[in-house]
Amino acid sequence: MKNKLIGLREKLFASSFYRNSPRPVRWIIGSLSNNLGYKLLSLLLAILLWNYVIATNTSITRTKAIYNLTGTVSGLSTLSENKLALSESPEEALSDITVTVETPQADYSRVSSDNVQVALDLSNVRATGTQEVPLRATTSYGRVRSISPETLTLTFEKLDSRNVAVNSVIEGQADGYWYNVSRSNPSILTISGAASVVQSITSARVVADVRGMTDSTVTARPYVLLDAAGKIIPQDMLNCSTSSISVSVDIYPCRDIPVSNDRESVITGTPAEGYEVQSVTIQPQSIQVAAEQDLLDSLDQLVIEPVSVEGASQSFSAKSTVTQLSDFKNVSSEQVYVNVAIVEEQVTDYVDNVRVIFTGKAENLIASYDQLGVEVTGPRSGVARLAEEGVTVTVDLTGLGEGYYILSPQIDGQAYEGFTIMSEAASVTLTDITYDESADGEEAIDYGALTEDE
Repeated sequence: MKNKLIGLREKLFASSFYRNSPRPVRWIIGSLSNNLGYKLLSLLLAILLWNYVIATNTSITRTKAIYNLTGTVSGLSTLSENKLALSESPEEALSDITVTVETPQADYSRVSSDNVQVALDLSNVRATGTQEVPLRATTSYGRVRSISPETLTLTFEKLDSRNVAVNSVIEGQADGYWYNVSRSNPSILTISGAASVVQSITSARVVADVRGMTDSTVTARPYVLLDAAGKIIPQDMLNCSTSSISVSVDIYPCRDIPVSNDRESVITGTPAEGYEVQSVTIQPQSIQVAAEQDLLDSLDQLVIEPVSVEGASQSFSAKSTVTQLSDFKNVSSEQVYVNVAIVEEQVTDYVDNVRVIFTGKAENLIASYDQLGVEVTGPRSGVARLAEEGVTVTVDLTGLGEGYYILSPQIDGQAYEGFTIMSEAASVTLTDITYDESADGEEAIDYGALTEDE
């Protein structure tokens, strides 16, 4: 080692840098080159000594700025005891804070966001209104020189509380299944906080996601608070009686099943004399039923409690209920409407009070006919009325001359709507009543202008 140092010294003296340097410089180089090993060792010891001094002398300090710190809120319980509450959350304002820390040189590298804490202390607030609340910062390495921002502008209100109902919503339903929230625990929430915020809350909503589920389930879910417009209200500065709601959801298979309209099972009794049931219809015609799968598979139709038509003389509607309700988990409608059409009995009678009207008869002809009758089918009272009032038929004589004819009468369907009338054939005799002047000079009489009654 000594030989290497001597060789290094000789090379240094022989270098052009040394020879061309001013004399003072050459003197300094020569002095340093004597005992070079001891001098390097001294330098190393000096460095170690300096590091020791720095590590043990806390009076040697440096400042360090820590950015993007997030502060916490303290003193909320004291604020509540003072019947006060924050109207808005300071979370956003507490998310970008800068703290400058003065720390011993030895701890400089240890200072970080992990060991610098910022707090917003609300325990000293005593009144409502807008106030400047200071921020406090602490660290285990040194002392805090500054905080930016130093204070936050916050608004305080009176503490208020109210109870709100929980509305449960089911999402993810599959076709072919019936879903129902059987229980929400709790069903009422107690909310406390700033008066203006609390009074704007109208309900709490919890969503039960049943996607892929086919069996009844119980699950704990978070909830949101809503105002009258359905807008979500943040819960940051509110005190809620619970953080989650237990929702029990019933899940059963379901399908649409037709309602039986068989008269024997739908109606009982006998209508008034002379009346009968024309038709029976049910609304709705089918009902969605949720039940155990075995029960659903065994059902072809639903049966209702029968409706009485005893003594009825006119159509009516009545409510009825589906039987077997105790075996069903749910039905889309427990009641149905039974529409009963009541009409008079249909009778057939022979009516001989028939008036015949001739059309298309030539003026020189007079018509005579044998009495005829008609067979009338319709409501009993209507048939009796026509038997008394009579029935009018029309016989067309267009193009016919003197002679005897068997003709088919025509009946005006609109005049006798609701009746079926079958007429006998009309036996009609047409006689020419035109005469020439007589031998004694009397004028001929035109009988064609006369009616049959004349």
